[in-house]
Amino acid sequence: MNAATWAVLILGLVAAGAAIQAGNDLTVAVPAAAAAVGLVALVGVLEVRSRSSSAASGRRAIEIEPEARGAETDSLLQLRRSFRAGRMGRSSILATLRALERDMSPTGRTPLTLPEERAVLELPPDQFRRWVEERVRRIEGAT
Repeated sequence: MNAATWAVLILGLVAAGAAIQAGNDLTVAVPAAAAAVGLVALVGVLEVRSRSSSAASGRRAIEIEPEARGAETDSLLQLRRSFRAGRMGRSSILATLRALERDMSPTGRTPLTLPEERAVLELPPDQFRRWVEERVRRIEGAT
């Protein structure tokens, strides 16, 4: 909690204390209690806002710069990112290859069956790269 939050919390506690001290004098107790509740609620709002803004700034630090985001639509950059992601990026690589085959290959090469795709996804990294390289060669040869 920052200093302003502590100050508001202390004011809330003082107001609560005044409400308690007022006892049966409702002209003092009710407004003091209302002030205490309002100030404690304000502390909650300030804390939530403070924590959410610090979390958001942490997320912003991780995000890609706006200039790079525009360039990210380039399929080569997406492929590079997919290769760097390791096994997690393999499905994206297969989808890109499928799209290339569909759009560029006059042979109309059929897509992988589900069992074939699973087998490719489970290949060791070096074999997976060779499989992708061979697939790209076929696409290039067909165009």
